[in-house]
Amino acid sequence: MRLCPSWASRRRYAARRMGRPAPPSDPGALAERSDLFNALRKLPAKQAAAIVLRHHHGYTNRQIAAALDIPERTVASRLATAKERLRRLLRDDPRRGGQAGMGTLAEDSVPTD
Repeated sequence: MRLCPSWASRRRYAARRMGRPAPPSDPGALAERSDLFNALRKLPAKQAAAIVLRHHHGYTNRQIAAALDIPERTVASRLATAKERLRRLLRDDPRRGGQAGMGTLAEDSVPTD
């Protein structure tokens, strides 16, 4: 019988299975998108993790599902919900003047399985 590991050990195990992430983006580009990162911080952790793994690190839904030990449909659901919340957060941000500015989140640039 296999015991369920703690959440922290599951994350470490998932990180080892997925390998090292891509090198960080250009700092200038990150500064331009700081509103996106602030909006990401407002998302529930599970949704934010799905968005970051998919759009920042470039993993497929299948890879994310395997790493997090959840069904692929759950990954797709979390991504869809997170994208909608991000659109709302960015659209309602008074500093943005009503512009969503989703960039690559509006269209999946990463191929699906």
